[in-house]
Amino acid sequence: MHITSDIHLHSNLSSCAKPEATPAAIIKACRDQGIRSIGFADHLWDKTIPGASKWYQPQDVEHVLSIKETLAGEECQELSRGLKILVGCETEFLGGKQVGISREAAGLFDFVLIPPDHFHMKNYVFPADVNAPEDIKTIMIRRFMEVMDLELATAVVHPFHAMGFTPEMPYVVQSLISDNEYRECFIAAKQARCAIELHAGVAKPHEAGSGEDKFSPECIRMMTIARECGCSFSIGSDAHSPEPIIAGVYKRMERFADCCGITEAHILQL
Repeated sequence: MHITSDIHLHSNLSSCAKPEATPAAIIKACRDQGIRSIGFADHLWDKTIPGASKWYQPQDVEHVLSIKETLAGEECQELSRGLKILVGCETEFLGGKQVGISREAAGLFDFVLIPPDHFHMKNYVFPADVNAPEDIKTIMIRRFMEVMDLELATAVVHPFHAMGFTPEMPYVVQSLISDNEYRECFIAAKQARCAIELHAGVAKPHEAGSGEDKFSPECIRMMTIARECGCSFSIGSDAHSPEPIIAGVYKRMERFADCCGITEAHILQL
């Protein structure tokens, strides 16, 4: 597997990104690592949709699209010569039909990423009093299927990763999800034409992993089932600065993809 695209990159327009995450710096870092298709996906909540948190309120459609002015500048134009530059967004999902972007606004972007599991946003995305792995699993599967019902997402990002708990919790929750439950979810994703993100997080080393890379067996199981179900995959470093790109995050992601049987032919083309 050779990675040449990344559509989950944050610029410093995202409130959680580092100041050095200028579009030019991100483009240069990606270009130097052989990435030819670069997709910016800053956090967004459409102000025409009720329900924005205080954190999301400044990050509206106008704010996120303002990156286009920067990309049109001389520095970015020179750095991006020969590359494909896409402007998407990562919106928010609160469950049910509560998503932070209208269909009209979605049409202004090259792609829309939806996270079903930003569970670190307590009492906003996820109830603060739910901590049992089985309960987290139940909500996580329901949220995933609800995102598919929206038929709005180009890709679902960092799927089945329980954020906002102990470092081990995502793997515990994944271990409770049966193969059949994964299949039901991923078949729904294929039918909705929603890609599954191959996220940098799945390529992190884990104590239960084997071999030199020590990839999580639960992450390998999940993504292998997605591939067996015929899903397409988007690539997402989820970089909030140039640092992880320069550090070589794509090399680990390539080796992880090989473990799952994911090839270039499975990658979403935009």
